[in-house]
Amino acid sequence: MSAVIAIAKRDIKSSFYSLKGSAIFWFFLFLMGIFFQSSLSSYVEFQQRALSMGGQAPTLEQLLNAVYSYFQFMIFLIIPAVTMASFSEEKSNQSIKLLSTAPITSLQIVLGKYLACFFLMLLVLISSSVFSIYTVVYGDPDLGIILTSHIGLLLVISAQVAFGIWVSSMTSNQFIAFLFTMCGMFLLMILSWIAPNITSNSNTESFFKYLASNTHLDPFLKGMISVADVTYFVIFTVLFLFLTNLSLDSQRWK
Repeated sequence: MSAVIAIAKRDIKSSFYSLKGSAIFWFFLFLMGIFFQSSLSSYVEFQQRALSMGGQAPTLEQLLNAVYSYFQFMIFLIIPAVTMASFSEEKSNQSIKLLSTAPITSLQIVLGKYLACFFLMLLVLISSSVFSIYTVVYGDPDLGIILTSHIGLLLVISAQVAFGIWVSSMTSNQFIAFLFTMCGMFLLMILSWIAPNITSNSNTESFFKYLASNTHLDPFLKGMISVADVTYFVIFTVLFLFLTNLSLDSQRWK
């Protein structure tokens, strides 16, 4: 376990000592601030319109749901940026050979890399909670929905980080790792929407919809937690960590 923590600490320090780590946080907070301000302005406008003209006014939960949707969009860019160098950079500068010859297992290397990327994304998620806190301070949203939404987003991050480091383990080119991770994440999100166009078989369509990440995230955003949805993200995470371990093992013994 000490080897796993040592690798994670090294990668975390490397991220914050470089421009990349700071740029990711500034880029994220800047764009999320713009998205939140835009959503808040629309919320206030529709509230005033409902008061003057009648009709159903939007709720704070709907405002937060829009913010979490923006967060989903943002991690399509952030997770690939965080995970792309996890193995690709090590391969390009040949430092992967030092790790491969060290008295540690491939699984320890994989877990160390995963924890480093997951920790960085956890900080991103924590920093995004400032928008939820704002609505709590100035409004009265359902705290249960806020809690389950953050749990769901954390599970999504866990699964997609595992996917990202697997892609990174397959190439020495960081741009390719970034591109394939982003495309894979996007495909997993839209599977539920394009499934009817892929096949006319109801069983196959249901299978594709099950694979879609948003199918399992949506219940969390509505305040519901189910064992089936949690299991999906856990299995997804474990599967791609296992595949990353296989990839590293196969390269280690060449």
